Amino acid sequence: MTTLSRSLSLSVLVLLCSCGARDGAGDALKSARLLAAEGRFDEALEKHVWFHDHGLDADRSYYGVRLSFALSEWVELGRKYPKALATLKDIRDEKTSRLIAGETDKAVFHDVQSINDHLGETNATVVLFRKIEATRPEFAASVYNLAEETLIAAEEYALAREYLGDPKSRMAEARTKFDAGLRYAATSRNPEAARHAHASIFTGKAVRIITALKKTGDPDTARELQILALAVLDNPEIRNAVTH
Repeated sequence: MTTLSRSLSLSVLVLLCSCGARDGAGDALKSARLLAAEGRFDEALEKHVWFHDHGLDADRSYYGVRLSFALSEWVELGRKYPKALATLKDIRDEKTSRLIAGETDKAVFHDVQSINDHLGETNATVVLFRKIEATRPEFAASVYNLAEETLIAAEEYALAREYLGDPKSRMAEARTKFDAGLRYAATSRNPEAARHAHASIFTGKAVRIITALKKTGDPDTARELQILALAVLDNPEIRNAVTH
């Protein structure tokens, strides 16, 4: 992963999934891991491809795992077996081409964004988002949340501000999700880890909203939303968001 906040966001998805049950998707991912450890790289790659293509057909709860741990392990396999990395890039490129050609599937965009993130090629997500928003701004708006962290990290502040919409509504939405996350954390198997993950998600979202406003000439609203965010969660990242 390229950023802590993205890693923690995906960790929450993993915490939310019910991956304990034995099923075809889980077996495929476990087999990929074992085969890689045994040096049977081509067979491990086949399992990764199957899991990426069909894992959600077996169990939708693997959505987060598929775009986090599974991709991390695939990239790790690619360090030992270049064909694995080439295959992952081919999948990414094919899905990117579909999006550029006009496909409007948010899940496909999420796949591409996540693969780019794990490959350390986040600029490719920025380029893709720009191509989409030039011809299909409605679809760009629908995937903005998936691209937001990458856009802010790339200092594409004006573009982010254009698709941020009403920043107060965005902050209110972030707070609602944080509150829901804390309720989940109270009943999870690892409450402290879950609370930390949800706090990190809220912090990242709040800082990105504040940063987009600050960098596009609206410091007053940035400060107003900083105060609102600090009332929810007081930490150094949010406190420093306006001054840094």
